[in-house]
Amino acid sequence: MDTLTQGVISREDALKISPDYVRYAEGDFDLYEKIYAKFSKLKKGQRVLTFSDRKFVLAKVTSINSNDFRAVDGPVVRVSNGEYSWRVDGDGYAYPVNKA
Repeated sequence: MDTLTQGVISREDALKISPDYVRYAEGDFDLYEKIYAKFSKLKKGQRVLTFSDRKFVLAKVTSINSNDFRAVDGPVVRVSNGEYSWRVDGDGYAYPVNKA
């Protein structure tokens, strides 16, 4: 994936949306269960905050697949910022947001 530009927001703006997700994305893995609880309830079309390419990005869930051989520890989830799409399961995950 080339450099993301669409939907990229500053760390400060991401903190306003979800301070817990920002701390998790920056390495506070004690928050894993809290983040995963929200992640596991995502729905297709939902707006999310994610961390990719060392940037916080507002995106939309484009697919959720639980019937995939890769879905051993949860669903395979793809998001898109309108420019690229990528998987977020098993890595940075995604956190639902109300505003985007």
